[in-house]
Amino acid sequence: MLLCLASLAACSSSPATSAATGCNDPGVSKNEVRVGLIYPDTGALATTFLPVRSGLNARLGAINESGGVNGRQIHYSWSDDRGRVDTNAVASRDRVENEKDFAVIEATPVSSGGADYLATNNVPVVGIAVEPAWSKYRNMFTYSLSRNASTSSEAVTTFGRYAQEKGGTRALVVGDPAGLSISDGIAQQMRSSLQSVGIPTLSTSADESPTDAQIREIIRLISTNNVDILASPLTIETFSRIVATVRQAGVQPKVVLSGGQPPGADLLATYGPLLAGLTTYAVQPPDSSAPGAAAYRAAMIRFAPELQDRGQSVAVIGYILGDMIIEGLKAAGPCPTRARFISGLRAVKNYTAGGLIPSVDFEHDFGKVSLCYPFSAVNATGTGETTIDPNFCGERIAG
Repeated sequence: MLLCLASLAACSSSPATSAATGCNDPGVSKNEVRVGLIYPDTGALATTFLPVRSGLNARLGAINESGGVNGRQIHYSWSDDRGRVDTNAVASRDRVENEKDFAVIEATPVSSGGADYLATNNVPVVGIAVEPAWSKYRNMFTYSLSRNASTSSEAVTTFGRYAQEKGGTRALVVGDPAGLSISDGIAQQMRSSLQSVGIPTLSTSADESPTDAQIREIIRLISTNNVDILASPLTIETFSRIVATVRQAGVQPKVVLSGGQPPGADLLATYGPLLAGLTTYAVQPPDSSAPGAAAYRAAMIRFAPELQDRGQSVAVIGYILGDMIIEGLKAAGPCPTRARFISGLRAVKNYTAGGLIPSVDFEHDFGKVSLCYPFSAVNATGTGETTIDPNFCGERIAG
């Protein structure tokens, strides 16, 4: 998620001496690199994003215990943007001008607030890409670009192909009548993808606290239109309730696709087998056999014991973002500068965060909607997740 060229900070001819005395970019000292985290610690999104810190603590804790990167420990402090664009702008400036951070982690859906300022100052940024800024500024790095973040109308066949391979023939996409831009973009991505493979697609809406009438209408539409694919960008809490109620009514879609995070232990305990087959595509479930999953679990146990439900995808995202900071510092060499971090990480190909995500080429994939996703589903007993395909891909289509 980032890039930029500037003159490289002068370093002595000896790498060891350079690391010790010649690295003068903000946030870099002989033994430490300081980064800033911006996320919504308060406000409507706080509960959703809180686990990101546990994942970040785990990844940075593990690398620091092993000696850091080129002998430097990576430490972070955080700012609360409350999920507001204007507050994000203030927080971004504070991280650079007052905290003197080397890089910034934007674990927030409103990173556009400070994007222009951070780009102007050549500050490396890694984060969650749900806004067009992630396709505009080359100092910003992400591992997966959503349709919302693309500056083009490009979509992909991936979700339609997946539903088709699972036997789906007609779809219903349940959107959010509040018209939030993030969920609207995901809903449109789902519709475009389904229609691109010839699947007729209906649309309806439900509130984040859906009324009984809204759920009855969903059941009616599924029953009267022979719908066998139910998809939605609503939060996983809301969509889980809808799915469970639909199934209690005797309606059994073949494919249930969520644009949100996987259901956590609390939702599985509440609904159990009623959520069987509910599919998500954000990240690999950390209890899978995927490469890197064991390292994730071990780091979480050791460095983030406060999070009991370690399967939360937001925690995995925090872990991945921490890993991207590590990857950028490795690419920057023994005398890290912001410019070297940006140019070095941009040149990285086949990045998988240790096997937790499909391969990313930070240069080739810049500004493009992701083609490949790790699909996972709730198991038959409703007690956990299973990986369906760690790297399911489609093709690009014009929107």
